[in-house]
Amino acid sequence: MKETDMNRRELAVETMLVHAGNVRRDVDSTALAIYPSTSFMADSPEQLDRIMAGEEDGFSYSRHGNPTVDGLMVAMAQLEGAETVIATASGMAAIDAALFAVGLRTGDTVLLSRDLYGASLNLVGKVWAQYGVKTVVADLTDLNQLEAILHRERPKALLFEILSNPILKVADAPKIVAMAHAVDCQVIVDSTFTTPLMVKPLSFGADLVVHSATKYLGGHGDAMAGIVAGSGRYHDALHQYLKLRGGVLGPFEAWLIHRGIQTLAVRFERQCANAWELAQHLEQTGVFRHVYHPFLQSHPTVATAQRLLPAHMGGAVVTIELMGARKEAYTFLRSLRVIRSATTIGDVYTLCLYPLVASHRNQTDQERLAMGITEGTMRIAVGLEHPNDLFADIMQAATMAQ
Repeated sequence: MKETDMNRRELAVETMLVHAGNVRRDVDSTALAIYPSTSFMADSPEQLDRIMAGEEDGFSYSRHGNPTVDGLMVAMAQLEGAETVIATASGMAAIDAALFAVGLRTGDTVLLSRDLYGASLNLVGKVWAQYGVKTVVADLTDLNQLEAILHRERPKALLFEILSNPILKVADAPKIVAMAHAVDCQVIVDSTFTTPLMVKPLSFGADLVVHSATKYLGGHGDAMAGIVAGSGRYHDALHQYLKLRGGVLGPFEAWLIHRGIQTLAVRFERQCANAWELAQHLEQTGVFRHVYHPFLQSHPTVATAQRLLPAHMGGAVVTIELMGARKEAYTFLRSLRVIRSATTIGDVYTLCLYPLVASHRNQTDQERLAMGITEGTMRIAVGLEHPNDLFADIMQAATMAQ
């Protein structure tokens, strides 16, 4: 991953999104290039030897590196202020790679936020547990409880989301990172919901930041990918993970994600504005048991959100709780006309997910209730449609579900 001239001076993030990582190699073109080759030729055996040894920049085999994927990695390094980046085949592969990079061994403990994405909880609690890694789950919005757990358990790593899925609790990330480092605990931050436009976790000391690039970075629901970015001390472990475990990103997917990043600012800012307008209107109706958005005064972590998040960006998700249970939830989903029912976020379309059967289906009822997820919880990932149309669609579906 080569550093470019853009690292030498500070540019506005909107400018960086358009230009970062657009490395021109064979032709002077304004377009991002796709290199679909699985292997690459060197000028000599000696040069190949140097490339394979890491002594000379270049490419040999796409599991080890690819120019198109490299361009995406350069872009993310610039956007996150990272010294090293890898791109993986999915967001879950990115989380797995980050856990590998922190050096987990049998007997180590990983501390997880109680409010993590369900698959992240399962990855550590079920897959890594098979290798003798212990899992401890905590409510990271309770800093007193967190401090006690950190000193009692002495975890090797901590994994959390700044903006939780789906209740949108905002964790006090700078304080959490400082508390973890005080007991030599490495910190992995999942920044999928926040993107580099809202928060840059490495800037306040996080060791690694991960993204499901499938979501906002790609932005069009047509490519799956993951990103891990961090300090240089993780470079070798991250790249060994790709070479040996093979969870590499293909060049076409990398090209789609990189192209999506170029429009991230205009897309995400509009999605955040739509979500904020929608959340306020939905709460004013009184039709729902709860409406969750980080900037609503009714949200339990609103003070933290107002302190840490940009004033014009509270994220692009609104979560509602219907008055009914599963039967009413299914009726609500069937009744949506503009909003689509799908298990992702970040698309140009507004998408509604039912956590009970999708993102958190493998958690117990007790675990979901502790997170605030009920049979009436609906996560709405807001897209680029007009917020008035989204509001009307949600209201007519809610009426059908009564």
